[in-house]
Amino acid sequence: MDETSCQNVPNVTRVLYAPGEKNTQTKHPVKFGINVTGFQGINCNSYMEVNTKNNAFQFVITLCHYRIENMENTFGKHLIEEAINNENLSDEEIKKYLSSKSLNEMDLINKINNELYSDNSQQISIEKIQRICRKEDNNNSRKIWNEKRSRLLKNLLNPQIYEINSKEKRINLVLDNAKIHHAKIVEKACEILNINLIFLQPYCPDLNPIEDVWRKIKSKIYKSLYEDLNTLIEIFKEEFYKVVDLTSFYENWINEYLGINFW
Repeated sequence: MDETSCQNVPNVTRVLYAPGEKNTQTKHPVKFGINVTGFQGINCNSYMEVNTKNNAFQFVITLCHYRIENMENTFGKHLIEEAINNENLSDEEIKKYLSSKSLNEMDLINKINNELYSDNSQQISIEKIQRICRKEDNNNSRKIWNEKRSRLLKNLLNPQIYEINSKEKRINLVLDNAKIHHAKIVEKACEILNINLIFLQPYCPDLNPIEDVWRKIKSKIYKSLYEDLNTLIEIFKEEFYKVVDLTSFYENWINEYLGINFW
């Protein structure tokens, strides 16, 4: 498993051209890109999805999708989908909840006054006031994401989800040491979903065979320019499922690191 990004135009400064061709590079006026999370299945289904956010919350959602993709129990799939699509995860619901928990105007003024009179240093007092205001702000993105993670985990902590997944085939997932992969919510979600995380050594991306899949896809995509985001997504998805299950990408890896002769 790995994440990657892809743009509608290659991010290069030098291009080699055949002799006799004009040495100019075609530039697109609008630059955009996508973030992709991909799973290369050796004895299970491969899967990829495009995400707008790259954080622990979104990673857990993606892991849930991958579990569903490799799950036999239909009711279990329904339970997971219900947990991750629950209305209590919407920004509107969370902001409404945070608003009910925040200080009213008078309490906020009193709290700020207490900070002002309890500290002789004006600079420190101003910093504390700013912290209080940020903490009470219902649009504070950190507060919203913290609440989202908490609610998502509560949704997944359904005894039925745990029991059904414990009877499913365990997924062993090889991945790098990105910070979000070590988040507590990820560890707990993997325990519920019956997913075993196997971390590579730091700074060893070449030990992950899906890196070759990304290189293959991008070598094809960067030969053309794309006018809109949806076209780029569709082409990337098409190329991913075309090559991800080719045994040439991982047979040597299996032989070298698992000691298993693929053939």
